[in-house]
Amino acid sequence: MKALNLSLTGSLALALLAAGCSTMQSGQKSSAETDAAKTAAAPAERPAPKMVRRKQASGLTADQVSQALATKNSAKIRSALVGKTVTVELAKGDGKSWNGSGVEGADFACRASESGFDGGEVTAKVRSYKPATKSQDASLELDNCSSNFALEAAAPAAKPAAAAGTATAATAAAAAPAAKSAAGGAAKPGMDAQGNVIDSSKVEAGSGRTVKGINGYEGEITGIPAKNSKFTGLQIGMPMKQVTDIAGPPTDQGGYVTGKAWIPFYFGGDRHRFEMTYKGQGRLIFAGGGMGDYSSGNLIWIIHNPNESGYR
Repeated sequence: MKALNLSLTGSLALALLAAGCSTMQSGQKSSAETDAAKTAAAPAERPAPKMVRRKQASGLTADQVSQALATKNSAKIRSALVGKTVTVELAKGDGKSWNGSGVEGADFACRASESGFDGGEVTAKVRSYKPATKSQDASLELDNCSSNFALEAAAPAAKPAAAAGTATAATAAAAAPAAKSAAGGAAKPGMDAQGNVIDSSKVEAGSGRTVKGINGYEGEITGIPAKNSKFTGLQIGMPMKQVTDIAGPPTDQGGYVTGKAWIPFYFGGDRHRFEMTYKGQGRLIFAGGGMGDYSSGNLIWIIHNPNESGYR
């Protein structure tokens, strides 16, 4: 009888042990399935839209247009500009005309405009010139105002693999506003959603448009120029002396080292940069000059900011 009791006790212990193992395996499996479901349900990150050039700048520059207007002779102005292609940066004027950044002596009118056109770099043909009157400024009429840049169409985000039984109507409804927000794109650091620079010190490289300049230099232009900004007469790749001849002396300036300066045995360029700030216009960044001798640097980044304080 005693032997039978021991046998029954041993059998019961084995049964409880088996049940415990089964419960642990079930719990581990449930946890793994939950983690897999969370991973599968995580939304794919949608790439932020960026500005791409759709039309190359050509024809007369803003500086050349200003030189023609400076003659104050209507016949000479018409001969120099009417029928010619120009590239200018337009900004909102009084609602009937546009201000051309870097162009002095006339505003611009548009014979036709692209739907939703709100200013920016335009390459168009001058159709007519109207001299100034007592009530109206001189005007150059362009055949068509459409921006040379447009937002690149972002590829649709890949749909996450949904785990069986995990997708619900409530989950889909909650994800819809987030997807809509991602499609619109968030403002970049130091900028607003319209591409205006509001804090030059916070703007990050890559937030503007890449430009191939003179002497084989590639650089970046960020933001929208201020009215009559001298920056519109600059080109990426210009040496510092040429830049200051056009833009004048800066309000403030200073140098700093980049991350490349700390790379062992790196003797290439862009180890040091020099920054010039211009009140009401923005900032200019140079690279290639040596530490203590920045005058040999070349312009690699133009940051337009009409609200620039002028101090670093």
